[in-house]
Amino acid sequence: MSNTVNSNTTAQDRGSLFKKHENLTVLSIFAGFVVVIVALQLIMTGGSKFPTFISPVNILNILQQVAVPGIIAVGMTMVMISGGIDLSVGMLASLVSIVVALAISQWGFSIGAAILLGVGCAVLLEAIMGFIISRTSIEPFIITLGGMISFQGIALLLSNSREVVMKGELDFLTVNLLDGMQDPVTGLVLRLPPYVLLFFVITLLGGLLLTYTTYGRRLYAVGTNPRAAFLAGIDVRMMRLSVYLIQGLLVGVGATMLLARINTGIITLGQNLEIDTIAMVVIGGTALSGGRGSIVGTLIGVLFLGSIANAMNLLRLPSEVQFLAKGLIVIIAVSMGDVSARVSHFRAFRRDQSTARAAAARAIEEGSAKMKI
Repeated sequence: MSNTVNSNTTAQDRGSLFKKHENLTVLSIFAGFVVVIVALQLIMTGGSKFPTFISPVNILNILQQVAVPGIIAVGMTMVMISGGIDLSVGMLASLVSIVVALAISQWGFSIGAAILLGVGCAVLLEAIMGFIISRTSIEPFIITLGGMISFQGIALLLSNSREVVMKGELDFLTVNLLDGMQDPVTGLVLRLPPYVLLFFVITLLGGLLLTYTTYGRRLYAVGTNPRAAFLAGIDVRMMRLSVYLIQGLLVGVGATMLLARINTGIITLGQNLEIDTIAMVVIGGTALSGGRGSIVGTLIGVLFLGSIANAMNLLRLPSEVQFLAKGLIVIIAVSMGDVSARVSHFRAFRRDQSTARAAAARAIEEGSAKMKI
């Protein structure tokens, strides 16, 4: 009976984009953060200039910065909802960039074949890790940590510990879709590369997959209670393997977009990418224990974390202060989400308690009335 109630509650929470308390809490903190930054900029300029933080050119700049981590964060959301985690995405992205760069510049592959090779490598390597995780009881943390170290070694061997420079073969992935348009506030050229639109398309597809498909419902079931999911007829092992395949595909796509931006395959390209994506997903309300989370929450987390870094740069804060502020804001956002969850659960408990007491009182009254008759 308890499992049925929990399942119904989870389904109801996923039925609306903003009903989950984690989304509302983080969204409120995000809005407050924007207000504070805008106020600081107005104070610093004496109110004589429009706050550059909310200017169109800066908003597009934030989207460019978060698009690739956001693409990978969509896959990370699915992995974490299933009860797993993936620490290897950063080094895997570096490996993919080196493979694609080598295939184009030295191995004689066509551009399309080189991209497919890089994405295929990412899917294959994630599939190997996913197979081990789904077929054994070893913690995903350990397997993906080993994968991260192994991918770094493979990348260094392939590149001879050097960067692989390209000649702009992937520039078509970074063309400006708003060519000729200017920001009415700053007068700067507006820039919108294709990978920003790709980020929103992948986010939309990921949200639809988790919210409105049988696959999404089964994924939440696996993350919530694997044994119960197995007894209900769900192939838990294949579900766990599938999320790593999706993660590999998205890492391959994201790494190719990063390579297109810098035109150099290098081991540091994906450095700290796993930390950023996990932080984005957790800020968005996805539970590390699995069974809870949403793509909408991840989208908020992606934009929030990107806005923090951008705002710190606009305020010209030293890098040391930026790291401190970024870490504190992440801790506050996640802590407030937990506090909000506890308050919501407490209120629900009190409501249920009041309902139970009222029902018991009615039952006693009815019993007394029958005895008098």
